[in-house]
Parts: sequence; C-alpha cells; structure tokens
Amino acid sequence: MAKKPPPKLKKDENIHIEVESWQWETSSPRITWKNWLALVILLAVAILLAFGFLIIAGVIFLAAIIINIVVFLFKKLT
Repeated sequence: MAKKPPPKLKKDENIHIEVESWQWETSSPRITWKNWLALVILLAVAILLAFGFLIIAGVIFLAAIIINIVVFLFKKLT
C-alpha cells in the first residue's frame, strides 16, 4: 500500500508548529491493586516451588542414606 503524498503548500501559507512535552507534567504511575496481586501471586509460586524442590531433595537424600546403610550392611554380612 503506497503512502499518500504530503499536501502541497502554498508559498504564502504560514505554518506554525508547536510541540509540547507532557513528560514532566504528568505524575509517575502508581502501583495499583492489580500490580500488588500479580506480585503476591508470583511470590507465592516462587515460595511453593522453592519448598517443593527442598522437600523432593530431602526425600531423595533420605532415600540415598537408607540405601547406603542397607548396602553397607549387606557387604558386612556377606
């Protein structure tokens, strides 16, 4: 799709362009309840994942200790 050509200007036509920046006049965005809700959910998921991995690692560690004790006893008995 081709761009439209700019309109032709007459020589005697005055053009005045004024650009204003609202950057310094607007206040910074405040944290809303939606932002707090997203932060709380993200934190809860992170905590659950961290404790979930700790529980799984603890179970594997205890299983490894028990297996090592059983293997050690079998070696001593034979």
